[in-house]
Amino acid sequence: MVERFHGLDRHKRYTTIAVVNRAGEEVTLISACRDLGAYIDTLRPEDAVVLEASSGAFWWADRIETRGAQCYILDPHKFKIIKDSWKKTDKHDARNMVRALWVTLVSGEFGIPTVYKPSVLIRELRKLFSEYTLVSRQITMHKNAIQAVLVENGIVLSAGEKSELFAGQTGEALLNRLSLSTASRLIIGVSLHLVWTLQEAKEGLHQEILLAGEPLAEQVKLLITVRGISALIALAFLADVGDIHRFRNAKKLNAYLGLVPRMKESGGKSYAGHITRESRKLTRTILTQAVVQVTDASKHFRRFYDDLKMIKGAGRARIALIRKLCSIMRRMLLDEQQFRSMNQELFARKMQAYERRLNALKEQRKIS
Repeated sequence: MVERFHGLDRHKRYTTIAVVNRAGEEVTLISACRDLGAYIDTLRPEDAVVLEASSGAFWWADRIETRGAQCYILDPHKFKIIKDSWKKTDKHDARNMVRALWVTLVSGEFGIPTVYKPSVLIRELRKLFSEYTLVSRQITMHKNAIQAVLVENGIVLSAGEKSELFAGQTGEALLNRLSLSTASRLIIGVSLHLVWTLQEAKEGLHQEILLAGEPLAEQVKLLITVRGISALIALAFLADVGDIHRFRNAKKLNAYLGLVPRMKESGGKSYAGHITRESRKLTRTILTQAVVQVTDASKHFRRFYDDLKMIKGAGRARIALIRKLCSIMRRMLLDEQQFRSMNQELFARKMQAYERRLNALKEQRKIS
């Protein structure tokens, strides 16, 4: 049974802590705890802790739970007592949180809004994908800068010449053949070396993602039965959703991924706007890039996309197809079933390539 309730209002250099007993009486108030780790080491299984969702909250929650204490990570956007407080101070926030925790666990009058705490594996994958996405954006930025300088010099490269320029071995040779001003040659040379360095880093991140996602290999093998879904895309989806069982239906999942339209209602009529773009966005971004291949995954997908494209346009059709695909992948994971319209030959090639690369990376890791 929980005997002590702790409300932690964390900041970068200190934490304000309010503690109440089971009778609801405040027994401790620490205005500025400078060593939160030492305080957590005093916790026991009869303690319950609540803290706001912020940077590092999951790490501290893990540490609190190793002491046997219960830990709740509060969603501050939904916690009205803090969000709409007239007198917002560290002490009031800590007291409000611990009071809400006490009421929830003792009287059960209401439940505090908490956020989902992913496993350590999912959190590691999310960090890797965040860096992977950042590096990809930087590569695109530098490539666009190079293209702009070339256009200023009256040079338009073909698709083959672009591939040659951005390849590390042939890029410098092509650059030397181009008629450029001294400043333009210097700018392009610097940007090219940055692109090559970033491309190498991106490949390293790709490999690390595959290795980190090895415990999810069985789920990856299910998802890659869909044409257009690679192992990287499958891991991105799994990293985004975490535990698929927490979504009661496909609508909840799509809302979490920011794929549902904003709804407005006036005078008894409903209007659908643009997608919310809230919450997780990795899946939406990476599937948008693969939508051309996904439309050929089945005749149903192609017919659905083409029909909607004629009525609503390519943008809305693309999002609708991604929404349908995410719903199907959710059902595949729940039922542990392969995609019904899978191409056996393509799936065999993808499986062979995935397992071969994963085994090679594992061997390489052992040697190093």
